[in-house]
Parts: sequence; C-alpha cells; structure tokens
Amino acid sequence: MPNANKKAVIYCRVSTKEQVDEGGSLATQEKNCREYALKSGYDIASVFIEQGESAKTKDRTELTKLLTYCSSRKNGISAVIAYKVDRIARNIDDYRQIRLLLKKHGIEIKSTSEYFEDTPAGRFMENIIANVAQFDNDVRTERCVGGMKEAIREGRFVWGAPLGYSNIKIGGKSNIAPNDMASLVVQAFNEVAKNIQSVNEIHRQMVRAGLANKKGKPVSKGYFYSMLTNELYVGHINGLGEHVKGVFEPLISQELFDQVQRVLKRRTHRTVMYKRDNEAFPLRRFIFHPTGKKLTGCWCKGRNNKYPYYLFHLKGMMFRKEYLETAFKLFLNQFKMSEEQYSKLEKYVRQNLIQSIEGQRKQNVQSENYVVELKERQKALIQKNISGIISDALLKEQLDLIEEEITRISSSIISYSGFEKRHIAGALDLVVKYLKNPGAVWEMLPLQSKLRLQWFNFPKGVSFDGKKFQTAEICRLLTTKEGFEPSLSSWVNPRKSKLNRNLPKYVGAQQFIQQMVELSEILSD
Repeated sequence: MPNANKKAVIYCRVSTKEQVDEGGSLATQEKNCREYALKSGYDIASVFIEQGESAKTKDRTELTKLLTYCSSRKNGISAVIAYKVDRIARNIDDYRQIRLLLKKHGIEIKSTSEYFEDTPAGRFMENIIANVAQFDNDVRTERCVGGMKEAIREGRFVWGAPLGYSNIKIGGKSNIAPNDMASLVVQAFNEVAKNIQSVNEIHRQMVRAGLANKKGKPVSKGYFYSMLTNELYVGHINGLGEHVKGVFEPLISQELFDQVQRVLKRRTHRTVMYKRDNEAFPLRRFIFHPTGKKLTGCWCKGRNNKYPYYLFHLKGMMFRKEYLETAFKLFLNQFKMSEEQYSKLEKYVRQNLIQSIEGQRKQNVQSENYVVELKERQKALIQKNISGIISDALLKEQLDLIEEEITRISSSIISYSGFEKRHIAGALDLVVKYLKNPGAVWEMLPLQSKLRLQWFNFPKGVSFDGKKFQTAEICRLLTTKEGFEPSLSSWVNPRKSKLNRNLPKYVGAQQFIQQMVELSEILSD
C-alpha cells in the first residue's frame, strides 16, 4: 500500500496570455496532477501555477518559489508533479539543473503523461523526453524566426513599436504607424541636432512637454539616448541579421539622423561640464575678473544657517549671492526698450521679414552645398591615406576638423530650416516682453535657460571688477536703442572655422530676425 506520508507539490504552466485568460489548460493540468497524486499516494502540500511565462528560461516567478519551498527540509517534499516534462523546462540544460537541484534534496520529478522510473533505463527515457521538448521548442523558434525574417524582408516591423509608433495590422499583417507621440520625438531630434543645449536638458524639456512611454510614465534618460540612436526613425529595420528599408512612414530624414549622431559623438566629452552647473549659482564661470579669474560660488556657514556667496579667488572679491545677482539684473536692465522703440522694432521686422526669409533660404542652400563639399573632402583624404600619401594620424586630425565643421554647419541649417514657418508675431511678443524688463525675465527662468540667455546676450561673457560690469560683445537685439539698421555681420557667437573657410555673411535684417527667433526659443523653454 502506498505510503500516506509522502508529500508532493504540483507545478502547472501556460506560456501565453490567451491560455491564461481561457483558463482551461491550467485547470486540466491541475486536475490530472491531483488524480496522479491520489493514485500514487501523495499528499498535495502546495500548488504552483505559472501564468503566461515561457519555459525557455528557468527564471520564472512560480518555479523559483517552488524550488525555494522544496529546498526547505521542514516541508518534507519528495516529488514535484507536472503534467509533462516540458511544463518544467523546454531547454535540456535548464531541465538538468532543476532535476539535480531537486535530487540534492531527495525530490523526484513525476510526469502524469510520460512514464519513467529512477533506473538507468528510466533516466535514459527521461533524458529523451527532455530532449524532445527542446527539439520541439527549437523547431518552433526556427519557424517563428523564419517568419519574422520574411516579414522584415518585406519591410514590416514585427516587434513592439518604439516611442512615436503604434503596432497595427494592414491586410492582416503586422507593422507600425506614427501615433500622437511622433511630433515630440521629431522635436527631440531637431533640438539635439541644433547642438545648442545638453542632451540631458533637452530630455528634461521633452518630458515636461509630455514625452512619455506607453504606460504614461516619463521617458527615462537611458531610453531617450537609445531613441536618438535608433535607425528605425529614418525607416530602417535592423534585426535578425537583416538590414532593410521599411514600408512604414519614417519620422525623420537621414540627414537629421546623421547630424544627431555627430552631435552625440562630439558631446561625450562635455558631460562633466553639465554636471558642474549649479542651480544656486547661475553666474559661475560666466562672469570673470579683469585678471582672468572666473567667478565661482560657495556656501558659508552662519550661526543658524548656510548662506550662498559668489567669489573670485582674490583678496576682497567675495559677494553675497543676492547682491551680485541684483547688480547683474541692473546691468541687464540698461538694455530696456521703450514703447516708442517697440513700435519701431515691430515695423522693422514686418518690413524686412520677406527679404530675411528669402535670404535664409539662399543661405541654407549654400550651406548644404558646402556640407556636400566637405564630405567630398573626407572621401579624398581617405583615398590619399589608402594610397599612402598621408599618415593615419594626419587623416584622423583632418577628418575630425571636417566633422566638426559639418556638425556646426548642419546645426545652423536645422536651426533655421523652418524659418519661414515660424510664428514671427509670437516670437516678437516674447522678445519685446523680455526687452521691457530683461533682469526680471532672467531671474524667473530655469537654470539652463538662464545660462543660454546669458551667453546669447554676451557671447564673450561679462567682466566684473567689484564695482561695474563690462563686456566685449553684445547681442544685436540688446542694442535696439541705437536704431534698427544693423550693418553686415557674421553669426551671433560664431565658432571660428579651423578650415579657413568663411561662409557668406547674413544681411543685417536677416540676422536681426534670426536672433529674435532664437531668443524667443530660449525664453519659451
């Protein structure tokens, strides 16, 4: 007669959500296992039911609980009962590890639909059954992968849709299509391509604008970076050894994607600088002493609290934060604009708008041609290196210089590519609001916008000797008191080309309106 003291646990598993919802498969498995336990003289100590998890891995929730439960001697388990061996594992290596772990505690695996004993012949049969389970799994995987590869070759994306896309079916076949989040994804690429702000700051801005995952949670920094390097957004599918053009709508152009990759590559060495920005001290490293010392900040401990101070590392050059920032606001307010000047500004912008748009369009064409020329130079240099005319070191140096120039020019093209579509009236309102009280607007901005505004206004920084502020260069918008007839000039805060090539200069009105649009973007962040 069977030993009534034997204890066993039951393990049931289904691998798909559909099976879980139907419930029949799980119920059938448990029923068969209970009948087997009754006939074999086992008392059921516990039942572990795995819902919707694959047997391709042994890292399953209920299986882990089962192994922990069985490893405790006080539970006295002598058998694990399953409907079939493949319920426990479809991978032969995983099955062997599970079996060895259970055997260490004197526990056997029992199958209700497959017979094998703890004898040489029985263990041989058990191994055959486990191998058949893996074979079946491998065949299914191969068919699945084959089907996915065929879909990829057709240009269809068959995985979970990335941010900005939704999974759809067209004619019964899976693919993806842009959704409501697509515009924010495109905006993120455009902002990074401009190469003005740090990627971390753009990530924060996009999250504030509503960039979120399918669960409605803000997109993480890691996902944001991976999104910026995902070729899927230009319409390319890369997976399972295939690289094809998709038949779904791309969100961005190849040129924009390439520019973002250049920006990401060249910004890797700047991450330390962004970490050093401090919310409490926006004027650090922007203001400098006539001797060349840069302004820094610190906290001084008082009797009951800590107090913020700015300082130069010079004798007597320490200032309370409130004092220096108030003085800086007064300096900014020297550039206030009167109502009369506002009327002149509005008239000037309207009179020159069409001419400026046309000038920008021509400038973009010239810039695009210049980028093509630079890329041809890269090819020529590589060919000279292959022919042994120039060394590897010289090749790398020249390619880096050209790549830097391409990044700079491409940033400017992207920044002004939609110039004619911008709401100039709205930009003008923001700029005028700022020029009516620059100090107050600066004070209300978040840190990164403050920093951008400071360098926009004064591209070479500001000098402070302890009494007064001075600067070597002022943005044209802050000099409206001098009238609205700017002479020919180059870019605001230009980066000098290391290739000794000067781009065509902007006409005054065009530069003026461009600066106005750029300032409005800073103020609206």
